[in-house]
Amino acid sequence: MGKLFKIFPPLVGLVLLLLMVWLNLKYGITYSSLRGFSNILDSTVNFLSIVIGFYSAFYGMIISMQKTKFITELSKSKHRNDLPKLLVSSLCSSFLCLILTIVMQSLIEYRLQITTVLFYAWFFLVGLFITYAFQTSMLSITMIFESDPQKKQKKNLKM
Repeated sequence: MGKLFKIFPPLVGLVLLLLMVWLNLKYGITYSSLRGFSNILDSTVNFLSIVIGFYSAFYGMIISMQKTKFITELSKSKHRNDLPKLLVSSLCSSFLCLILTIVMQSLIEYRLQITTVLFYAWFFLVGLFITYAFQTSMLSITMIFESDPQKKQKKNLKM
C-alpha cells in the first residue's frame, strides 16, 4: 500500500495528461479551443489559494501536536520520513500548480508552442496536486482522530 500511495500522485497526473493528449488527437481540443478554460484557470487559482492556506494551518496543527501520542509513535515508526516528504511534496505541487496556472492565464491569449507544452504540463501538475491534496487531507483527518486521547480512552473502555 505504501508504494501505491507514493506512485499514485504522478500516476493520476499522467492519466490526466494522457486524457488531454487523447482529447486533442481525437477531437482537436487544445488550450485555445477548450471553452471555459479561462474560467477553469480562475477557479484553480482560488482553490489553490485556499489549499495553500489550509496547508499553513495544517503545519501549525502539526507543531501543536508534537507531544501527542500519535506524533510520538510516528517518530518511532518506519514511516517517520514519509510525513515530511508528503507535506513537502504537497506544498511544492501546490505552489508549482499555482505558478503555472497564473502563467497559463497570460499565455492562453497567444498561440505559441510553449503554451501547448505548458497546457499539458498544467494537467499533469493538477493531477499531482489534487492527489497530494487528498492524501494530505486524509492524513490530517487521521492525525486529528487518532491523536484524540478522549476517543482512545473511550475505545479502550469499550474493549
